Amino acid sequence: MSKEIRIAVVGVGNCAKSLIEGVQYYQDLRSGDEASGLAFTDIGGYLPRNLKFVAAWDVDARKVWRSLSEAIYALPNCAMDIIPDHDVSSAVEFGTQVRQGPRMDGVADYMLDFPETVSFRPKEDTSNEDNIRDVVRHLKERKVDVILNYLPVGSREASKFYFDAALEAGCHMVNCIPVFISGTEAKEWEQKFIDKGLTIVGSDMKSAFGASRLSQIIQEAMLDAGIDVTQHIQLNMAAMSSQGDNRPCGHTANTDFLNMSEQHRLKEKHISKENVIRGQNKIRGKSMDNRTLFAGPSLTVHAIGNNPSGTDTKVCNIDMVAHGFAGARYFLTARLEVQDSPNSAGVVIDAVRFCKVASELGVVGFLRGPSAYTQKTPPVQLSLQQSLDECQALARREITEYTRPQLKENKPQAAELDHGFNDSDQD
Repeated sequence: MSKEIRIAVVGVGNCAKSLIEGVQYYQDLRSGDEASGLAFTDIGGYLPRNLKFVAAWDVDARKVWRSLSEAIYALPNCAMDIIPDHDVSSAVEFGTQVRQGPRMDGVADYMLDFPETVSFRPKEDTSNEDNIRDVVRHLKERKVDVILNYLPVGSREASKFYFDAALEAGCHMVNCIPVFISGTEAKEWEQKFIDKGLTIVGSDMKSAFGASRLSQIIQEAMLDAGIDVTQHIQLNMAAMSSQGDNRPCGHTANTDFLNMSEQHRLKEKHISKENVIRGQNKIRGKSMDNRTLFAGPSLTVHAIGNNPSGTDTKVCNIDMVAHGFAGARYFLTARLEVQDSPNSAGVVIDAVRFCKVASELGVVGFLRGPSAYTQKTPPVQLSLQQSLDECQALARREITEYTRPQLKENKPQAAELDHGFNDSDQD
């Protein structure tokens, strides 16, 4: 068993910054220190110190061809600094540069209308842009185990490019964004990964404790108590900074929110977030007729003036109506404010380790337990406890009813594996 998990990052944004710094943070902890913030300290013998970032791609001129250790601090990244001296040398392999990937649909044109402090600035010179052969060659040279898809929401063509590269290079994949989430696409991609003997966790990252997790917990608790949830509205919006920025101006949160302010890039994100809420009804056989179940991906309020500032704060507002014993009514409102990117890093640090452990056990295709626990639209929705049980079993290197059919020796076929509720084929 190799004790190092070698990771490639596609999209060196705030999430990548928090993950890389977070790995460094947990590597720096002294023996006996409490590792708070981790759902799983040990996954099959792999600890955070076993993660190493060895390759990266981006299109922003401020990041391309720079050291990955430096690029994570370049604008428009605005996530909190976890490592004050910016020394991430234990987490990032020496000499790792951010290579220039193809732009494709990864950068929306309207992003260029905003100040460079909060938006992307693609590198215009494409002479050094990696084609798929170059990407595959680099992945093999760097001996990459797992690729993280951190591209902006709406990047379907760019995601396909890196999915194809992963298959050709023999790399596992963690798909952190809502692409290829329809039941048909999920099965097609799963079969490709099965055929190559690879694992995948996806799709659309669910933060350690964010809007989707909170919605799921409340929805589950009410349904399990026999209470009928007739309205569940979850709205997310940009917020003022929680990092001491008191300037009198509006904020655009981070580039993720700004990227999603164009509605056409939001379709799959909207579907994916609602899958978390709707899925809990479906797995319990509860009707969704005459129910208001809605999850809005983002509300980005732009600053008035010429100098908006980026922050990494997200606010979730939940409004629920439910009916219980003899029709008694319940009203519930909740508000959660989080620092967005560290919240997401808390599950990805687990997802990459689950990919590695599952592959060592001979499991291929979508990891159903880890996908349900860490992603909004997994191949099959599970209750929080079911997904946690599956994750804990895999962390102990145990095969379960979900993983046994996916052993390579059983020659799994994606069409015959468990694909549950997935409300993503809707128009």
